[in-house]
Amino acid sequence: MYPDLSPTLLIALAAAAELASLLLFGRANTLWRSPGMLQYPQRFLVIRSVLVLVWVHLGVWAIAPEGLAASYPAVASSSLWLLLLGMLGGLGLLLFSLSIRSMPAQLVFFGGSLHLIVAVCVGWLLGELVSPLRLLVIALLLGAQILVLWRDRASWSSLRGAARLMPFVVGVIWGTYFPLYGLALKQWGFWPTVIATEWGVLLLMLCWFAFRRSGTWRDAGMWRAMTEQSVLSSVAQVLSGVALWWGGVIFHSILTNFNVVVNLTAFKIRFGETTSLRYLGYFLLYIALAAALVLGS
Repeated sequence: MYPDLSPTLLIALAAAAELASLLLFGRANTLWRSPGMLQYPQRFLVIRSVLVLVWVHLGVWAIAPEGLAASYPAVASSSLWLLLLGMLGGLGLLLFSLSIRSMPAQLVFFGGSLHLIVAVCVGWLLGELVSPLRLLVIALLLGAQILVLWRDRASWSSLRGAARLMPFVVGVIWGTYFPLYGLALKQWGFWPTVIATEWGVLLLMLCWFAFRRSGTWRDAGMWRAMTEQSVLSSVAQVLSGVALWWGGVIFHSILTNFNVVVNLTAFKIRFGETTSLRYLGYFLLYIALAAALVLGS
């Protein structure tokens, strides 16, 4: 999976892969507002997870048959850890889809900006050096986020119950999941990790469905929406894995946060949502500090 290219070109290709991933996810995320998601989201997520596994297996079979043949034996010794990692990612997907189906997009994706902060903390726990510059960046980002939250407290206070915390919980989950996913890619290989973690996602969705069986399978709109969502998200997930594989965890975490602009634009085009300039201002500050974090690391 490592092309014989210069490090600079490899980083550029990683950036291109992650940008393509974000654009695909931007469209895929709008499908979580399909009719029926409010009434029986568990069926949407089960269908999506099954179809993603189908597309991933077909894709690996088409572009790397040896990867498919070697994946399951390689996973055998590490299946529990990779399944648990996939279930963590599935929990993030579950909470994210429940948030985005009814909450304003700017609140959902703004909460997800905790991704890099948590990713750096997880990196530190895993033995990665955290320099004074990194600590300064984290402190400034937290301060900026608290300021934006305070200025827009009316929007947050209008949310009910756990919905106020949901975006931040998702940000913490993604910030933990992707660094561990990057480590898994290097430890157990690209295709075994992709396949095993998708089985973990499906396992979590089936467990949730076992306790929440409302709804019907005969909703044609649900099948159409989740077929498109699964195709887009499976390709996007593989591209994001490539960016992790080629560019590293911190680089990937920084690029991932461009989803704020990509997704807010997608939801503005699709649903006509308005976006507060303070959120975009925070995003610009985030990118500037993240760039300082990379240059000084």
